[in-house]
Amino acid sequence: MGKLKYRLGCYLFLLPAIIYICLLLIYPLIYNIELSFRDVSLISYMRGTSKYLGLGNYQKLFRDPIFHRILCNTAIFMVLSIVFQFVLGLLLALLFNRDFPLNNIFQGLILLPWFVPIMVKGNIFRWFFSDMGTINGFLSSLGIISHPIPWITSKSLPIISLSIANIWLGIPFNFILLYTGLKAIPVELYECAQIDGARQWHQTIYITLPLLKPVIVTTLMLGSIFTIKVFDLVWIITKGGPGNISHLFSTYSYALAMEQFKFGMGAAVAIVMVLIVTAITIGFHCIKVDY
Repeated sequence: MGKLKYRLGCYLFLLPAIIYICLLLIYPLIYNIELSFRDVSLISYMRGTSKYLGLGNYQKLFRDPIFHRILCNTAIFMVLSIVFQFVLGLLLALLFNRDFPLNNIFQGLILLPWFVPIMVKGNIFRWFFSDMGTINGFLSSLGIISHPIPWITSKSLPIISLSIANIWLGIPFNFILLYTGLKAIPVELYECAQIDGARQWHQTIYITLPLLKPVIVTTLMLGSIFTIKVFDLVWIITKGGPGNISHLFSTYSYALAMEQFKFGMGAAVAIVMVLIVTAITIGFHCIKVDY
């Protein structure tokens, strides 16, 4: 009887979390999946007369040239963001793992992008990349360009510009995780390596990186998930434009559902994004890591 009460008490403590997950995670996901199989417009949604299409929305989606562009955009955006965020974050973590004057102050400056509201950051980058913005003005003053570069108004550059902005925003996240992982490595290992005559780059390759592997895998996994679902930054700077050139999954799903009132198509885009995120997560979990 005592064990039963104990288990019941444990379940009661878990009840708020279970209710939260069911109401705000599981139910919306199930409803979104069901919505993606229907032809739902604003009128049919209000009347409750949406037609069941089966895989019709997905077939239409994969024939959509805009969706093909989104797949390409997402690949470019993710690769550029993840690679540069991680490499720069790792280099900064290795640098600040040493003791030097004003170390803590410079660390605070690196974390500054975290403290700035996303609306401010997005508008700053939109101003930087505008035709009369800071970057074009700087290049023009050096005589490098004679005409403004259309960073966010051309057919090919917007996704590169968005990647640059996202790299700047993601460096603090990578830095703090990798820096924390470095601090967990015993100093004695480096002291022994120095006694044996190991150089700095030998220590990095044979001590730091192998022991940092669990943190590296976690950082890359979380960074991939956070990058693929970026919405606010893209929406503030380009809104997926010009002409749907710079859409990602999140912005295209929002545009279909909230601007064109194609709720079924918007839900289908969101489900594809969820499947990709799930595949990425499973892929990282398959990597063998010795904790």
